[in-house]
Amino acid sequence: VIEGHPGITGDADLDETHGWEGPIAMIEVTLVADAGNVHEYTVALANLADGQPFSPPVVATHGPRFVLQGQGVAARSVVELIAENGDQSAAYEWLSGRKRVTDAVDVGRPLTRAGTVVGDFTDSVVFSITARSGDQLSLATMLICTNDGLVLADRLALPRSGSVTYYLFGWDAGTELNTELSEDIVDPCSALGPDGLDGDPNGNHNDGVDTDGFVAPHPGIGGSGDLGHAHAWSEPV
Repeated sequence: VIEGHPGITGDADLDETHGWEGPIAMIEVTLVADAGNVHEYTVALANLADGQPFSPPVVATHGPRFVLQGQGVAARSVVELIAENGDQSAAYEWLSGRKRVTDAVDVGRPLTRAGTVVGDFTDSVVFSITARSGDQLSLATMLICTNDGLVLADRLALPRSGSVTYYLFGWDAGTELNTELSEDIVDPCSALGPDGLDGDPNGNHNDGVDTDGFVAPHPGIGGSGDLGHAHAWSEPV
């Protein structure tokens, strides 16, 4: 009959190296949600700006009481990292651990300027995300050729059937002065265009341009530094 195994006694060809102590396996089962309350969406994101590439976006579905980043308030630290450095990893980790967040996606690749291809990168991406009934969708990505420019989707309603299209605008995180100088702009701006800049290995880690502002509509490219008309955009992005 099936019973508890006595273990390896070492009386024959098997010795103590074949033995074990205590439990020998672990299985963890997690209830995510009822199947009837979980929906999968396909999301298509396109860059409409011919002067600005996007950093790898981070996207989340969440309950209506959750806010990734509000406007008119100080930027969260994880959003600041996106706005200044195009670094979405901290935001993705933070979102993945929030109780009111159903799903988080790190898109994992930048988007090129509208109508351009750079290596394997293009100006649009399609990904999947799951959500519960009543969830909303939020997104953040950097306008790479800026000091602290963002594209934000804030608590967008998800369709109950079919599809819905939203147009997103450029925002300023208010965490850096808009010097528009090459030394204050992240290096991928040069790689993804439209123009090559001298760059800075520590681009946008420059404490000298830090400021304590609020998230607000981006004023656009003023042409006061190394960025010019080629980096500008028309709303929406």
